[in-house]
Amino acid sequence: MIKLFRLFNHEAEKTLALELAAHFVKNIPPKLMDQRRQVLSANKVSRLLEQAFEKAKDHQEKVGMGFIKRAILANMFKWELKNNGYPQDFIEVATEGLVVELSRKTIKVKS
Repeated sequence: MIKLFRLFNHEAEKTLALELAAHFVKNIPPKLMDQRRQVLSANKVSRLLEQAFEKAKDHQEKVGMGFIKRAILANMFKWELKNNGYPQDFIEVATEGLVVELSRKTIKVKS
């Protein structure tokens, strides 16, 4: 019964989406992204995206997210970025990258 309840509990994914968006707000404020994008370092933006994707991937490996939980995480992340005022093109790139990263198969290397 507890496993069945966990199957329909998406709070961890919602919380993670909020944390990932807050990470962007803290490190690259939406106003800066919208008005002064040319002064941003591409490396910094890429590094922040990679950190967010890695955190999401770690969560996926830990809890075993299926399609529904990945979709909830991606949509919540997308809407949180939008609610914080990020430009639409950035939101699309960030969300697509998250979905792609979570869709990749993890290959475990035996040592």
